[in-house]
Amino acid sequence: MRKPVIGITLNWYRNDQLKVKSYGKWLFGLNQTYAELVAETDALPVGIIPSGNEYSDILETVDMLLLTGGGDPDPELYGQGNDGSKGCYRERPVWEMNLYKAARIMGKPVFGICLGMQLIGIAEGVPLIQDIPAQIEGALDHHGKPRSPEKHFVRIMTNTILQEILGSEAEVSSFHHQTISRIPDGFRLAAKSSDGVIEAIESDDGGVLAVQWHPERDFTGPLILNGMFSRLTVGD
Repeated sequence: MRKPVIGITLNWYRNDQLKVKSYGKWLFGLNQTYAELVAETDALPVGIIPSGNEYSDILETVDMLLLTGGGDPDPELYGQGNDGSKGCYRERPVWEMNLYKAARIMGKPVFGICLGMQLIGIAEGVPLIQDIPAQIEGALDHHGKPRSPEKHFVRIMTNTILQEILGSEAEVSSFHHQTISRIPDGFRLAAKSSDGVIEAIESDDGGVLAVQWHPERDFTGPLILNGMFSRLTVGD
């Protein structure tokens, strides 16, 4: 039996304006922590370069889709004006939500991280809380700093896949100021923080697990991926 292959989405970085004509609008890249995460599992990583709309052809080559973290999605994508979003992106969220929808149609397992969870929520019809500190009274510090993400505990719900993997509580690495505003239809709450922020969701059919924290920066990542792999049947 071969190792499972994870298709990992890349971050989109705006190219220097002087380079756009020669190199294009975007640079694509990935933080090393994602590679280190996969290296701790029995899997092979493949970076998914955004190109065209052949989503199903791309996904045929992988066993699982991993939607990575990134910047704030354009609030117009979920029917709102800007109410605290920063440096908004539109192209990447649109492309990745289409990729996610194709994965669901094909029955490919999906693991969403931070922005990945938010895009799953938007694709499933749920708007975001655009700025947790401003919109949730008594909110924890979920953001921290780029070089020192905030650490806080999350409570994991009973009878969930995530509880089978991590137990009832975990201290996680958090670096975000947005989250989904409610649980999408066809999903259940998998974890939340003490201030009520939704920290993880999973689909009722078990095909999607998404977390708002950054498991590639703490101990939870390899456990979650290996727990998801244990549910996969990978052919030769």
